[in-house]
Amino acid sequence: MKPRTLVPILLALVAGLAIACGDSVPAASTPEATAAASAPTPPATFPITASDQEGKPLTLAKQPRAIISFSPGVTEILFAIGAGPQVIAADQFSDYPAEAKALKQRVKYTSPDVESALSLNPDLVIMSRAQRTSVERFRSAGLPVFYTPEADSLDAIMEDVRMWGHLTGHAAEADQVANGMRARIEAVKVKVAPVAEGPRAFYELSDSLFSAGDKTFIGSILTLLKAKNVASGAATDFPQLTAEAVISRDPQVIFLADASSAGQSLETLRKRPGWTSISAVKDGKVYPVDPNTGNRPGPRIVLALEEIGRLLYPERFR
Repeated sequence: MKPRTLVPILLALVAGLAIACGDSVPAASTPEATAAASAPTPPATFPITASDQEGKPLTLAKQPRAIISFSPGVTEILFAIGAGPQVIAADQFSDYPAEAKALKQRVKYTSPDVESALSLNPDLVIMSRAQRTSVERFRSAGLPVFYTPEADSLDAIMEDVRMWGHLTGHAAEADQVANGMRARIEAVKVKVAPVAEGPRAFYELSDSLFSAGDKTFIGSILTLLKAKNVASGAATDFPQLTAEAVISRDPQVIFLADASSAGQSLETLRKRPGWTSISAVKDGKVYPVDPNTGNRPGPRIVLALEEIGRLLYPERFR
């Protein structure tokens, strides 16, 4: 993916490339995981009527067998909970797991085409924030659209996992995935419990200085890890900061989600005017992070939480 095309995708909370298949999220299997789990989601009895994020009701007469997903995060969730075989088409960025990447039918992530969707005769169309302006057009064409903007926190991601388990007839599998996520999140909380105050941190989504505010799932990761997000208090969820703002807030740790897409590194940051005065740059605490886990609201978000935790507190994550 070219660096300049990455920015709008990140702003829609989507990463471009998948990580290795070995980085899967295991299901809960320990007593601690069981204790941390929420009450099981009841098995679905179709027909189901559910309201989406805008309060629009959608009735599924039977278990959906022909799903179109315009959301890479939801696509990952569907495959993780066993609903992958029900997905007949997905957007071009839905590339994880391998089965999702192998899907032959593709829909456009931005400016989606109604006729292409109609030709697939879906019984469920999942649209996210990037397709917001197309939702009513798809509904007017008679397509069964469920609009679901990306989750804004770790808890919301787990709620989404359970919701999609219920709507696709995979409640038990979804509970298992969500419980596994919860167990790993609780384990991280234990590791950072002794930390009184974490360092100031800057999470760089792109070399044009887009970042993530507190009311995002990336921001919730930093908050859980007790880091002080230098993008905190921004007017938007994914603000574009100025270089002056970053320099003045003096992050002690910088995470580069654009290391691979835009070639950013400690060396390139040292070449930015004024950045050598930043504590993170002076101390060499500039770390590339995997955007495929950190920028996508799916089950692998716990991997991003653990990765950032290890970088912030290596002595606590050995």
